[in-house]
Amino acid sequence: MFTVEPSIVSYRKATTIIDKSYDPDNDPLDTYQWSVVKDGWQTVWSYTGGASTPPNIASYGVGSYVLTLKVRDNRGLWSGAYSQTVKVMNHPPVANFIMPAEIYRDDAVAIENLTPNPDEDGDNVMFTWNAKYRGANYFVGNSSSQKLTVQNLINLYGFTPKQVVDNLWELHLTATDGSLSSTAARSFRVLNHAPAAAIQGPDTANQFDTIQYFSADLDADTADQGTLRYFWQVTDSSGQIKSYTTPNITMIFSETGTYRLEHWAIDQIGIKSNIASLDINVFPNLAPTMILNRPAGTVANPTILDAELQGDPLIEWTYSDPENDAQEKYRLEFFTKDSILAKSVENSDLTGWVRQYQVPNLTFERFEYFTVYGRAYSKLSWSEPSNEKTFIIDNPPQPGFTLMTDTGRNAAVVPIYRTDKLTIQGTASDPDIPSGDSISYSYYLKPFGGSEGLAGSQSTFTKQFSTNGTFILRQVVTDSLGLSRELMQTITVANRIPVANITYPASSSQTVPTVTNTLTPVIKWGYQDEDGDEQQRYKVRVINLTTGAVTAQSGEQASSVQEWKVPAAVLTENQKYAVEVEVYDGFSWSGISPRKYFMVNLLTVQGGVRHTAEWNTNRQTYNMKKSGTAESPRGYSVFWAGESFVLRADTTGMPDSVEVSMTGGYHILLTPSDSSRTVWNGELYNSSFERLPDGPVTFTFTAKNAFSTKMDTVTVTIQGNWQDYFQSHRIK
Repeated sequence: MFTVEPSIVSYRKATTIIDKSYDPDNDPLDTYQWSVVKDGWQTVWSYTGGASTPPNIASYGVGSYVLTLKVRDNRGLWSGAYSQTVKVMNHPPVANFIMPAEIYRDDAVAIENLTPNPDEDGDNVMFTWNAKYRGANYFVGNSSSQKLTVQNLINLYGFTPKQVVDNLWELHLTATDGSLSSTAARSFRVLNHAPAAAIQGPDTANQFDTIQYFSADLDADTADQGTLRYFWQVTDSSGQIKSYTTPNITMIFSETGTYRLEHWAIDQIGIKSNIASLDINVFPNLAPTMILNRPAGTVANPTILDAELQGDPLIEWTYSDPENDAQEKYRLEFFTKDSILAKSVENSDLTGWVRQYQVPNLTFERFEYFTVYGRAYSKLSWSEPSNEKTFIIDNPPQPGFTLMTDTGRNAAVVPIYRTDKLTIQGTASDPDIPSGDSISYSYYLKPFGGSEGLAGSQSTFTKQFSTNGTFILRQVVTDSLGLSRELMQTITVANRIPVANITYPASSSQTVPTVTNTLTPVIKWGYQDEDGDEQQRYKVRVINLTTGAVTAQSGEQASSVQEWKVPAAVLTENQKYAVEVEVYDGFSWSGISPRKYFMVNLLTVQGGVRHTAEWNTNRQTYNMKKSGTAESPRGYSVFWAGESFVLRADTTGMPDSVEVSMTGGYHILLTPSDSSRTVWNGELYNSSFERLPDGPVTFTFTAKNAFSTKMDTVTVTIQGNWQDYFQSHRIK
């Protein structure tokens, strides 16, 4: 025998089988024989062997099971069969929920699902919700936390809003574990909200006001809000009634008194709202006010308008109305000084915001008084005349002047000089002068980088400048009403630069420079300045023409002296040089002077007249006989007629030639002894020399090169004839 717990069990749970078999003789039991049969025909488990129990019966699935056991003792005796029945079940879910008994179309009803999930067997439960109306089912959803909105059913299944408002609705919930299911149902009623009518708009107004009144109706059924039908009934102050079927109405209060508005709405179900009412008190309309602001002038102090910059006036005003009614029209009237209407303007204002009017240019005469008044119009009422404003339109003066010097220079076009006398002549004009206007002048002068100062207040005046530079002359002309114009002109007072011309060296030719015989020549120049300025400074440069380099320069010297000595040890003999000079007059440096050219050439010649060796011996022999001394009575410079003259020249400066001329027209070119050309030699003889008379004979030595000529003279004495002696001597 055995026990089974529980005998009825879920297919997801387990059974417990306990063996209770025994032997009355206490013999051991050695064989167990089990069988488990499902639903009366299917053996799902059998066993023969030692002590054992069947497995979990629920594991074989849903069904009715018969468990049978037989046992045998060790003596071979079998017991009778013992059986018990076990039922394995799948429990169906238990569907259950609660919901409101009354709902509205737009309500999103949260349904409280009370179905156990998972179910008794531990199975997950699936849900299906259906709305049932007049025998037909309409799917709602599958959520475990389902919401129900009737408007969704209308949208999905084509119900009319009016049709669903009924008490014949049911909601069904089917819960299933996939095999078994159950259903729960609840009845509910669909209701409709009645619309709530309201009027939005003021309860007071002024006569002629136009005011819009709005329906402020609400319907808790949002689907009905856009389909409401509107109804209005208006009773005016005289008792006349008018009806309207628009959402809003516009009221024009043409009369004073009390107006009554009544309003209601009907939704698409046909339900009528409450009747909203509003009593409106309409008061008489008050006239607007206009205040002129511009021009700002008064009769005593009129506004002066610049005819060029402003032209005819811009009229501006402030508008106000006690009921805040918009401006509809405005009127402006312009009067002369004699109160004669000169112009009237009346314009509509479609926007209600016009607050200015520009008088077309050239409407009014210039240099005349005019006074303007204004009025504004709104709701059939003109304002009282505004305050008055007075103005004068003035033509401004036109500036002008000429700038001419006593030398005929136009300072507006070309520079002038400090020696010039400048006449500033005003040429300003004003179109209003024939009407009694007048103009005054002021001139201001401002040097570059300096401060402006008053230069004159007459139409025309004369000025002479004492300094150079750039000046701005500003003319201001003002008419009798205070309008002014100005004109500026730049005046340049130029400095006429000085001029330097080199006077020494004098040569303007590089090929034929001035030759100086000193290495420290003095450079001289002439100075001229048209402004009469004295020389303040100078600069001298000596330039080597071969190299182009500056050989000597004075630097900038503050002096009025017009010469400069070249320092020693800077010049080279026989080198050509150019000289440039610049001078400064206290304002400007001159241009570089035209170049002058020089060269240092120390050309010298020293002549000598000598005897031939034989004649000198004869002279000395003669003297010895006469005086016992070699040099007396005939000195070395005493010659006999017929002698040859031995000539010698000692030179510097490398002459190209040395020529000797002798009294009587005799000439000879000497020959240099070597390339240094410092010693030149020659001998002069002519047979006619034998007839030279006693007395002095002069020899002129002339040395020349390309740059200079130098001369030297030597005088000797002829005394006696060579034929007095027994021999004559001549060097061939």
